[in-house]
Amino acid sequence: MFEQQPLEILWDDAIPIDLDLTAVLNRCGLTPVPVALHSLNANSFPETPFILYVSLESFASVDALMVFLKSTSGRSFPVLKIMPNQLDEGVDAIRLGVQEVLCEGQDTIEKWAQVGRKARSVMLKSDSYVFVDDVSQHLLALIERVGSSEVTVLMNGPTGSGKEVLARLTHDFSPRRTGPFVPVNCAALPETLAESLLFGHAKGAFTGAAKSTIGFFEQAEGGTLFLDEIGELPLQIQAKLLRAVQEKEITPVGHSEAKSVNVRIVSATNRDLGRSIKQGTFREDLYFRISTFRINVPGLNERRDDILPLANFFLLKYGDGSREHTFDPGATAKLLGYDWPGNVRELENVVQRAIVLSDDESIQAGHLFFDEVIDVVEDGSSMLPINNSGSDREMSSDVGNNYELPNQSIRSDARNLQSAMDANEFRVIAETLRNCRTRKEAASALGISERTLRYKMARMKEKGVEVPKRRMVRGI
Repeated sequence: MFEQQPLEILWDDAIPIDLDLTAVLNRCGLTPVPVALHSLNANSFPETPFILYVSLESFASVDALMVFLKSTSGRSFPVLKIMPNQLDEGVDAIRLGVQEVLCEGQDTIEKWAQVGRKARSVMLKSDSYVFVDDVSQHLLALIERVGSSEVTVLMNGPTGSGKEVLARLTHDFSPRRTGPFVPVNCAALPETLAESLLFGHAKGAFTGAAKSTIGFFEQAEGGTLFLDEIGELPLQIQAKLLRAVQEKEITPVGHSEAKSVNVRIVSATNRDLGRSIKQGTFREDLYFRISTFRINVPGLNERRDDILPLANFFLLKYGDGSREHTFDPGATAKLLGYDWPGNVRELENVVQRAIVLSDDESIQAGHLFFDEVIDVVEDGSSMLPINNSGSDREMSSDVGNNYELPNQSIRSDARNLQSAMDANEFRVIAETLRNCRTRKEAASALGISERTLRYKMARMKEKGVEVPKRRMVRGI
C-alpha cells in the first residue's frame, strides 16, 4: 500500500546518524543513504522520487541551498536540518520551497513518520496513473521501453485516460530526462498565433511583436515537446510542423534563416487520425512522421483493476489531511459497477465531490455522483447529456451532478416536463425503428450514434415502452 511504500533518503554526511536513528527511519519505511553533497550533480540523483535531508551548515546561505535543490529536477522532497539559532533561516527556506524543517533533537519516530507520510503524499500528487491492472502493467513496460529510445511517439486514447501522464513517463524514462518537458495543448492554440507560439517570432514580425520571443520548440531544447490533441492543428501549421519534425529545424516568424532544434516529439490525440486523413483535415505525411511508435491508451473501463487504487489515490490527493477518508462497501461496489465513460478524469471529479459531501471519514454510495456525458455524433455535433450511473440506470435526481440537499423539495413540474419530453422522444424513436431495416440505419436517421440509440432503447424498456422490431424487407 501507499503508506508502506519505501523511500530513500539521501542523507547529508554532515548530519550524524547512528544505529538507533537508522532503526527509527527503517520503521517508517525510510532508508538513509549517506552522501557527500559536493559530489552530487543533476545526473547522480535517483530516477525515482526521494527525500533529501541536508544541513543548513553545509551551505553558505539559504539562496545557495535553493540553487542546489533546483538541480534535483523536482524529484526530491527536501528536508532541512537547522540549529536552534537558525529559526529565521528555516522560515526563509520553507517560504522558498523546502518541504520540512527539523531542529536539533527532533529525530523522533513520530516526526519521521510524519515526514514520510507528507513526502509520499506530495510525491503522489504529481502522478495520476496507476499501474495495477495487467493491461496497465503491460502499458508501463511498453512506455519504459519506448521511452529509452529516441523515436517519435503518438498516443491514441479517449479523453481523460491519462495520455499526458504517460507522455511525462516517456520523457522520464528517456535519456532526455534531465531536459525540459514542455506540454502544449494544440486545441487551445489561437489559429492566428499558433505558428508564433510553436516556433517563436522576431521583433517586429507582426503588429504587437515588441520583442523577439522563442517558441515551444526552443523551450523544449534538449528535452521533450508533448503535442496534445495534435489532430486539432490547422493544415497550414501541420505543414510547418512536418518540416520541424523531419528536418529538425524551425524558422521563427519574421526570420529568414532556419534554426536547428534538438527536440523529441511525443504527440497525443483522441481522434481517429486515419479518418481525419481521408477527410483532408490531417496530413498523411505528418502522421507517419509523428507515429514511428503508436501507443493505444486504454480507457478506464478496460483496466478495471485500476479503479479502486486510483480512487484511493484521489482520496489522498484531495483530502485536507485532517481525516483519512475510506470507501465503504456500498461505495466500492458502485465505483466498480460504473462504466466510466469519462475515464480517469471523471473518477477524479467523482472522488473530489465525495470528499466535499462526506461528513466523516467514511464515503458511502450516496456520496458518489457521476458526470453527465455528452454523446458526440459522427458529424462532431453533440447530443443532450446522457446520464450513466452504472447499476443505477434510472433517470433520477441523484444522477450526475444534481446533488439534492437534505429536505429539498422535489420539483414535480420539472419531473412532469421531463416525462412529457421522454414520451415524445420515445414515440419518435419507435416510429423510426419501425421504418428502418437496421439499428444503424435508424441511428443515422435520428442523427445519433448507435451507442446512444442502444441506451435510449434500454430506457424505453425500463419505462415499459414496447421497442418495435426492425422492418422486414422481402428478399432479405
